Amino acid sequence: MRYRLHKLLYGPVGSTQQETLAEGPTTFDETLQVPFLRGAFTFTRLRESIMMRGYFETSVQLQCVRSLETFEMPLRIEIEDVMFALPHLPTDEPDRVVSDDGWVDVSEVLREEIIMAIPINPIHPRFADADSATLLSELGAEEASDWLSIRLAQHPDQAER
Repeated sequence: MRYRLHKLLYGPVGSTQQETLAEGPTTFDETLQVPFLRGAFTFTRLRESIMMRGYFETSVQLQCVRSLETFEMPLRIEIEDVMFALPHLPTDEPDRVVSDDGWVDVSEVLREEIIMAIPINPIHPRFADADSATLLSELGAEEASDWLSIRLAQHPDQAER
């Protein structure tokens, strides 16, 4: 996902360029694949960098921590103030630099944003508001009350009393 921003390299500060994103199945690495990417970005020329703002939509396949079912989770991610350094300027992030011929690659930015948007403990929407007894009965537990009962063993000294 590369965009040519050569007009912004030599344009005045404050000039902008609009770009859209429309990709099919995309593989970012061995663990992150998405079925589609759609979005729109605005690149703005600043004094020593080019700023990217916008949004994109995608979905990821996750496993519910309650039911262990896999489900598709839609994501809409807002991009705010991502900076790409101009060529030949020092930067701390080598993957966020405009090339000498004016190209930027936003793949790593999108990958980071997707990873940050995925919840740590994803819950299938069907089970988002369910309590434990409802969850167990929906998952087919025959006697949910047996699963939820707690029986503490007595200490041998207390059993004699």
